[in-house]
Amino acid sequence: MVPFGYVARRYVRNVETNTVYHVVPGAKALTFGMYGCDLRCPYCHNWKLSQALRDGDAAVGATPPIPMTPAALVDEAVSAGCRVMCAAYNEPMIAAEWVRAVFGEARARGLFTMIVSDGNTTPEALAFVRPVTDVYRVDLKGFSSEQYKALGGRIEPVLAAIAEARRLGFWVEVVTLVVPGFNDDPAGLRALAKKLLAIDPAIPWHLNAFQPRYKMRDRPPMHPELLVSIAGAALARGMKHVYVGNVTGMFGELEHTRCPKCHFTLVERRNYQTTAVRLDGSSCPACREPVAGLFTERA
Repeated sequence: MVPFGYVARRYVRNVETNTVYHVVPGAKALTFGMYGCDLRCPYCHNWKLSQALRDGDAAVGATPPIPMTPAALVDEAVSAGCRVMCAAYNEPMIAAEWVRAVFGEARARGLFTMIVSDGNTTPEALAFVRPVTDVYRVDLKGFSSEQYKALGGRIEPVLAAIAEARRLGFWVEVVTLVVPGFNDDPAGLRALAKKLLAIDPAIPWHLNAFQPRYKMRDRPPMHPELLVSIAGAALARGMKHVYVGNVTGMFGELEHTRCPKCHFTLVERRNYQTTAVRLDGSSCPACREPVAGLFTERA
């Protein structure tokens, strides 16, 4: 099927499960996806969808596409009490026309709209979806050309897309999954923080710990100490919001959102679920500092 008029998977879950922390915390999101991706990451969490068109193992037992109209999909979201519609699981930008059709319906119903992308896109495609899209959440998968070549892409278009998305007015959050033996070099990660800082210090950067999956089940999980160190370095350089995810225990404190000025805890989270929100609109109640993001209802 051409990438239009179907979904391969859809779930209603907390918006935070998409690793997005500065968009209506605690809200429900209907997240939907299709088949296919332009990259081939050996640690993909959603490989049965993203790699179904090129990996025979992924195609085994795959659910058939579910015919869907934009209006019907948005009706499901509204009926479930969702405030966000999210395109994810595979690469949404390869089906930009479908995403725009769905998001047009969602915007008309008052929902926030979000794309979870690998960032390997073009200025023209970003401009095409921008009129109906609020959030562009990017997986920044590494810091070198060699790493991106191993995944089937290039780093330059991804960094350019992050900058272009901010210029166009998208709310942008960036996730880097840190994989042992692949992109866990501290100097490289610190250099990546410097590049994000140059684009916009208010962009939230999520450092997520690798967990064994797909073709990398033989590797150990990423230890959080390196992520904590990189997060501290990024904050010291001037990034306002850096998070550490896919970890438990004492490191769970790094899921919380704090005021970039007085460090008051504004939003508390546990395992990608918001447990407390203390924002006053979009500001810190303690010092009145504005906090970047989409925290209030759509008009």
